[in-house]
Amino acid sequence: MDQATTQLSINRAAAQVLRWGFIVSAVLVIAGLVLTLARGDDLHTSLESLPSMIEEVLDGRGSGIVGIGILAMIATPIAATLAVIVACQRCGDRRYALITTGVLVILVISAGLSVL
Repeated sequence: MDQATTQLSINRAAAQVLRWGFIVSAVLVIAGLVLTLARGDDLHTSLESLPSMIEEVLDGRGSGIVGIGILAMIATPIAATLAVIVACQRCGDRRYALITTGVLVILVISAGLSVL
């Protein structure tokens, strides 16, 4: 595989994950906001725990859906970075895969600290 094809493969992998992550998170946030407005409920000012969000979704509250949408937004760049690592491994670019793994570790730590 030549360098241009390798780069294109890596770019496509990242772009697909970013596109779908944005779509899913945007749909969840918008649906949660519409449901919250329709029910006249209040939104949280910070993220609740995942079990609390799931409970809110099961109770039909939009704030839980908004929270899950925000978590999807946070997870999207992490998933895209993982897709780049996989694409690099498939293309045989181990050095870039290793560098990107370091970036993934930083993203996971940052995301973990942000939801505490």
